[in-house]
Amino acid sequence: MFSKVKIIYIERTKSTQDAIIGYLKNDFYPSLLLIAKTQSKGRGSKKDDWVSQDGGFWATLGTSLSFSLNEKQLTFFHYFTALLLVRVIKEEYDINVQVKWPNDILCENKKLAGILIDYVVGSKNNYFLIGLGVNLNNSSSDMPKELKKNTISIKDLLGRSISIERFARKICFHANHYYMPIINFELKKIQSLIQEYNLHSRSYRKEVILDDSKKYICNGINIKGLMEFTKGKNKLQLTINDLMRIKKINSL
Repeated sequence: MFSKVKIIYIERTKSTQDAIIGYLKNDFYPSLLLIAKTQSKGRGSKKDDWVSQDGGFWATLGTSLSFSLNEKQLTFFHYFTALLLVRVIKEEYDINVQVKWPNDILCENKKLAGILIDYVVGSKNNYFLIGLGVNLNNSSSDMPKELKKNTISIKDLLGRSISIERFARKICFHANHYYMPIINFELKKIQSLIQEYNLHSRSYRKEVILDDSKKYICNGINIKGLMEFTKGKNKLQLTINDLMRIKKINSL
């Protein structure tokens, strides 16, 4: 799926998530990583604009598919893309991060990265798009006032700039490890990745308060891609569309 990825760098676009389809339609490479220096209308997972300053990693990893993906597969792409970022950030910079369900990357309780998954059905091919927004060499001090306290960057943490090109190559290098088990329905590998995800989840095995004001214990995601919660003998399972139901996370 992503064994051979062509990396394309551009100066500026409205959104790499929108621009990449044109590249996929007109390129011989089946998979592309489109990286923009800046975006004027970067998109977040809640349809909010993503602030995309110079120095950040604003990219979309995309591929053209001749087959369809189901909802369960798409859900696991959310989770395992978060694991891909966790791995690259840890191996390259020795920084430990957590995953805020389903796929925000946090460090010191501040947002370091976000992910946007799009699946576009076409007349001839389907396009699978993984949007990646990572604060690399941009600084939280340069963010809009309302974002300063809630964001952080690799540069903020290390006190130096890092290579965006190397970060991009590492994303491409590790992508298939996390994605091919989903495509090939490799159950054992998926179960192993689920365990890995849960260990990095900031809510796993913690007490959480949902929008019903009740306290539950988070048991992590299961093989169905659902987030499990228990309250005594009662069990609750939520989809990624229910993410706003978590109101507070308490330590046990």
